Amino acid sequence: MLQDYAMTLSKLLPKCWSSLLFALVLGMLSPTLTLAASDAGGGSASAGQGSGASSGRTFEGIEPLFYLDSKRRPYIEPFHKTDTDEFFICRGTIGEWYRRLNTQDFNKLAARDGLPEVSGSTCALQLISTQTGKKLPIIAIQMFPSSSAMRNCVLTDNCPEARQIIVYLRKRTLYRNFIISDAKKRVHRQYCLDNQSQVIAETSCWKHFEDNPDEKAH
Repeated sequence: MLQDYAMTLSKLLPKCWSSLLFALVLGMLSPTLTLAASDAGGGSASAGQGSGASSGRTFEGIEPLFYLDSKRRPYIEPFHKTDTDEFFICRGTIGEWYRRLNTQDFNKLAARDGLPEVSGSTCALQLISTQTGKKLPIIAIQMFPSSSAMRNCVLTDNCPEARQIIVYLRKRTLYRNFIISDAKKRVHRQYCLDNQSQVIAETSCWKHFEDNPDEKAH
């Protein structure tokens, strides 16, 4: 299973971060992403009501997190597709409030290292195929500081300024694993944020909870 995740997650990270990729793979168990959106949306990620998750402990809002069907598929066609990945524009696939939230948090974290901000408009929802579990795709959000950065990353797999989010599910509570890197400045950070946008760890969410298994939900 780890080999399967190593292959599917390789598109998420700059190729120079192979050691980090291996660390991420060790913690990316299938429930982490395949359950996240449905858990917040009451079965289908497009559902805006009837959530089974506890109020106040998820990213629920006026809109759902994602507009996806029960098979974790957007209702629009991808603008780019490879053998393992599909890329969709964020508009119509990600709730607007959720995109704004992630944009704000990306910029807050990037400012710590003086990295360029993202506007949130240059954004992609990425589905990564997997052969584990129910074979539902892994969901990733990518944001870019410019349209050229987005084009290079998506079309040529050259992502020197990476901004990725992996949603982490633990005890029916959603956390967000932020990955921020800049190859020129030799910056690579990971942060785990709770649903109040508070940084609970300056490492991946899976590593934080692995080291703190008894920590209560935030």
